[in-house]
Amino acid sequence: MDTTERTPAPAEARTPAPARRPGIAAWSLALVGLGILAPVRPASAQCPDGTPPPCARAARAVAPAANSVAVLYFATSDTADLYLAAGLTEDIATGLGRLAPRVEVKAPSSVRRAQRAASGDLRRIGQALAVRYLVDGGLRRTPAGYRVSIRLVNAQNELTAWGQTYDRTVAGLLDLPPTVAQAVAEVVGGALAPSERASLVTRPTRNPGAWEHLLRGNYLLGRRTQDDAERAVAEYREAIRLDPGYVDAYGALGDAYALAHNWSWRFPGLSQESLLDSAERAAQRALALDSTSAPAWSAVAATRLERNGLTLEGVASAYRRAIALDPRRADPYHFLGIAQLLQGDDSAGIVTLRRALALEPERPITFSWLANAALHERRYAEARRAADSARAHAPDFTYALGRRAIARAMLGDTAGALRDANEARRTARGDSLLALATLAWVEAVARDSAAARRHATIVAAAPGGVLDEATAWAAAAFVALGDRDAALAALESAPRIAFVRYYMGLEVFDPIRDEPRFRRLVELLGG
Repeated sequence: MDTTERTPAPAEARTPAPARRPGIAAWSLALVGLGILAPVRPASAQCPDGTPPPCARAARAVAPAANSVAVLYFATSDTADLYLAAGLTEDIATGLGRLAPRVEVKAPSSVRRAQRAASGDLRRIGQALAVRYLVDGGLRRTPAGYRVSIRLVNAQNELTAWGQTYDRTVAGLLDLPPTVAQAVAEVVGGALAPSERASLVTRPTRNPGAWEHLLRGNYLLGRRTQDDAERAVAEYREAIRLDPGYVDAYGALGDAYALAHNWSWRFPGLSQESLLDSAERAAQRALALDSTSAPAWSAVAATRLERNGLTLEGVASAYRRAIALDPRRADPYHFLGIAQLLQGDDSAGIVTLRRALALEPERPITFSWLANAALHERRYAEARRAADSARAHAPDFTYALGRRAIARAMLGDTAGALRDANEARRTARGDSLLALATLAWVEAVARDSAAARRHATIVAAAPGGVLDEATAWAAAAFVALGDRDAALAALESAPRIAFVRYYMGLEVFDPIRDEPRFRRLVELLGG
């Protein structure tokens, strides 16, 4: 539970790790704002009309809309202030997102990738994001608090359309995002109506300390380590202590606990079941405080995914509710699409995943799940194109490398598959078991039996809570090696959840599909 997603750290401060269930663990990073559909690149898995490649006509360059804007992550020289820089950036983007269609704002995750790739070149960033304007800013400490310098730049000629410097205390920063969002919106889209101005000043908390702790927690959770997740939980709990009615803090707390359960992290004094109970309590509290909160419904959906991993009961309905409350966010579409795939509705899942890409065209995890869908339907050239698209936007994305390795092997390119699988293993920073399992299967296909057996055995022998997809690919490696008993034993040890059922539908398991033990396991998994 990849690619998707509360407040991610700035690109220069993050080293994202692949999720335990790729594409699902990332739900805790809420990606806000309405994205602008960028011109389709050669590697894209989606044509301008929304259809899969090959496209009927070559995509034409499209001039950015006059009211399109991207908020760049604020610069700061003090690493201790990175959480504030990220929080201010995304709060401004969130505010501008409320003003659609007057203002079209790019999703922060797309901005983060473009900003990293262009290394400060504003024209290149504007071209990559297909936006007219860029909000560029920075903050630094002062004796009284912070100085925040912000300017609105025309990305085509780098001329400043508006600029302002604000001197604020830490408490005063809470009200800065709506102030900046209004100023930017009026330059980009004209004078705001009273209702639009009112939407900007609506804040989830009036307590600056609670807001600051939420930002710290979001920043820590985005680092994707067990220690940082524990610290994030402490920050969320402090935010709730300062403001017991803080819906976003309860939602973030639920996300953090569900993420810990998903990754099998061990928090002091909490079993895996206790983690899930804590996630459910926090998500339900968020919902009780505000039943119209889209993040609260997303947290509810995430906890249902963990609790009902086999039946997926209530998962899709919760994500649909989150979408209905805030259709600008790509994340719920991404996860709803995955739920539909896991429930056997591939066509609906693919359509929903493409909807996520329409909102945020540069989501590597969504492209990777389109690759998964194509692998499941045995359309390997399309899977390769989707994985290529994911890597075009995130070259070091381990999961996309693994998807491409699998597609290449199925297309007969074992040399290329080995290169990708080895690179995936090299770049894996978090849970390396999936990368190792993928490599084991590719090695088995390439007839490097000794290496394949060694690597598959390491994955299969991992202690409880082992990655579901890693176990599946270790089993696939044993199938390719002709060791049916080892393959079946690995599958029988895997978590009994819908993800495993989905992977068992892949062609790689065709040689053992008629085995009684395999058929019995499919029945147990509801297949």
